[in-house]
Amino acid sequence: MTRKALALALSLGCIATSSNIEQAIAADSKAPSPIDELSKFVGDGTCTGNVMAMGKSPGHATTGKFHGEKTLDGQWIVIHYDEDKTDVNPKPIHVQQFFSYDPEKKMFVAVEFDNKGPEVNPATSSGWKGDTFTLEYTASVDGKMVSFRDVFTHNAAENTHSGMMRDKNGEWIKTDMETCKSS
Repeated sequence: MTRKALALALSLGCIATSSNIEQAIAADSKAPSPIDELSKFVGDGTCTGNVMAMGKSPGHATTGKFHGEKTLDGQWIVIHYDEDKTDVNPKPIHVQQFFSYDPEKKMFVAVEFDNKGPEVNPATSSGWKGDTFTLEYTASVDGKMVSFRDVFTHNAAENTHSGMMRDKNGEWIKTDMETCKSS
């Protein structure tokens, strides 16, 4: 084989390989992203609910609004949740909760920021189980680490959120519950 023929064969091989790689990348980029599973959190709506009585804190009704959107080049979903100030809820909570997917850990991740303080507690989830998405994390309460869960349920009519924490006996107890409807 002459040098020209060998060079031409190698060039054609490189072009074919490059074309195959480009096709594989294009096909892979069309595959659904785990972030797409979080699209149920995208949209706007209103919520009603209750914060349960705990210790010296009385329970009370809540109302609020949410807005969820993709952000940071579609790598995260952020939900803004703002409770309304009312006579029974004079210090409403305002939350920004970010959701994404960690491909190395094969887990969904979330982090929440709110107006109650600077503490940040990363949460993880294995993903949707039917209509339910559960996040788990630990946070400091009165100097002790406590396990928490945020359980989101989605169906065509409404979405619900239940906050839970483990009590000293290891039982899950509800801390709050909201029902949200898209607007």
